[in-house]
Amino acid sequence: MTENNPFVVDSEDSPYMKHHFQEKTFYRGKEAIDVSHFMIDPATMLMGFGKYDAVNGYSYVWGKDLFSKVDKPDEDYKKAFSVWVLPKYINGDQNITHAPSLWQRNSYGEYTGFQQIGNLIWQGLKENEGKLPIVKWVGSESISIGMGSTSIPKFELSGWQQRPESFVIPSWHTAEDDSSSHSQDTLIETTSSDPVSFNDEIPF
Repeated sequence: MTENNPFVVDSEDSPYMKHHFQEKTFYRGKEAIDVSHFMIDPATMLMGFGKYDAVNGYSYVWGKDLFSKVDKPDEDYKKAFSVWVLPKYINGDQNITHAPSLWQRNSYGEYTGFQQIGNLIWQGLKENEGKLPIVKWVGSESISIGMGSTSIPKFELSGWQQRPESFVIPSWHTAEDDSSSHSQDTLIETTSSDPVSFNDEIPF
């Protein structure tokens, strides 16, 4: 009997989030989600390179911090980012909190949106120490890239709040090895406590 068994993980629940450039919608796993705001955990922000192939799936290399450069492994890799977020949908009396999600992607549109978030929150990190930033998704802009197209999610800063109890990070994310190689089956809830290294230079 698996009902209420704490040792059984729902294999259908994927923490990975993406912005669908054609639908201009955010997905968590395979499900589209209603979302208007994201609480961001800056301590989990990573930048580097990533690629996808049908045999090995996603592969990423990350800088040790936001200011450390990492060499591009080969030409198949594109700029990538990773950050844990808490998606919320707020509309009138509706206030829905989704499960913590890992936004880890290497598409141009999403990387550009991530850079915008970084620029929005960077100056406020010192004065809001102990709090997490909240950004509002205000829409997505379609643009042409070469022979194709993409869409860039746009954000504005809404404020800063204490981390709610619902925003917990799986312990495998804090491990030193590549977080992209972990699976849903190893989830253990914890909070991220690693401080962000500050620097006058904005890394985004």
